[in-house]
Amino acid sequence: MRVHRIRASRQRLALCAALVLLLGACAPGSTTPSAGPPSSGSGNPACDLITPQIAAKVDPGFAGTGHNQAAKPPGSPAYLCSYTSKSAQGMNALSVALTSPASAAQLAEAKQTPDCSPVAGIGDFGCFQWTGWFRGEAGGASANTVLKAVRGNESLDLRVVATPPIASGIPVPDGNATARALAQAAVEAGWGSGSALSVPSAPPVGPQATTDNPVCALVSAEEVKRAFDATTQAQVLPGEGNCRYTFGALGTPGPDSLVFSIEFHQGGASWLSRPVPDGQNIEGVGDRAILIVRTEPGGPKALRPPSDVPVTVMSLMVARGQNMAIFVAEVLVSPTGATTEQTKDKLIALVKGIDF
Repeated sequence: MRVHRIRASRQRLALCAALVLLLGACAPGSTTPSAGPPSSGSGNPACDLITPQIAAKVDPGFAGTGHNQAAKPPGSPAYLCSYTSKSAQGMNALSVALTSPASAAQLAEAKQTPDCSPVAGIGDFGCFQWTGWFRGEAGGASANTVLKAVRGNESLDLRVVATPPIASGIPVPDGNATARALAQAAVEAGWGSGSALSVPSAPPVGPQATTDNPVCALVSAEEVKRAFDATTQAQVLPGEGNCRYTFGALGTPGPDSLVFSIEFHQGGASWLSRPVPDGQNIEGVGDRAILIVRTEPGGPKALRPPSDVPVTVMSLMVARGQNMAIFVAEVLVSPTGATTEQTKDKLIALVKGIDF
């Protein structure tokens, strides 16, 4: 199956990097749109859109904590602004990514966001995603409530990244309340469409049964299981331009410690025309393929149960036509099972059969 109209955009990569630095997620409702957006006069359109006053209505802890960037970060088409709230109950972040003007491709990408439930009353298009902890992701994954919206030639990514309930005293994130607050914030910022605001309900917390993420459609969990000789069923975790398959024994050396992921980059084939340090050229895969193998500590630092065995990380970057995909296998290699070389061969054999 080929992937169409998917892009792991630089906007999303820059946004995720900002959130990593900050943190180291609906019941139907109705409201009246505001007359127009306030302005903080910061010189940053994203911070002028979601002002500290508006942010404080999402979470009072966000008041006065804006992170203003005078220009777009390098490589990002979006203006970024963020707010953080830290207390004994955990750390939350509100991030704003405003692309203005957005290209036709960027607008189309926002409207085709997978696993996104439509919201009425915002811009020309709006939808909500709930990811991370809300979808049953383990390892301390944050609880993310994400609003995607389009208005005219602008696109907006507005999200709350919340601490999951990993310790006593940390409240259980409320995806419904957070979505309503984000939707109201967008309306107060001038992104209301003039019709009544109607926010979808958050899904039940836990693994999602189905996904319309086209990256996850490239290969099934069962195909990944057979390729690496795993015995447990993988949890499928759709992401923005990516998909992960997490098997059932992350702390036990062997194939069931596998985390397999795919990240798709539309138009990214040119990246492989540059030298790749420590990369091995792999023949017979796509138009060009480069493999990097490294190890890193296992256990909690790798979001895994305790283990003395390091995580072997195999990243296979494949160019096909104008596009590129990165296939990553992270596994605890067992001294009594498949060797690193044999696991590498399994990865290459699997990727050869994936058409994107």
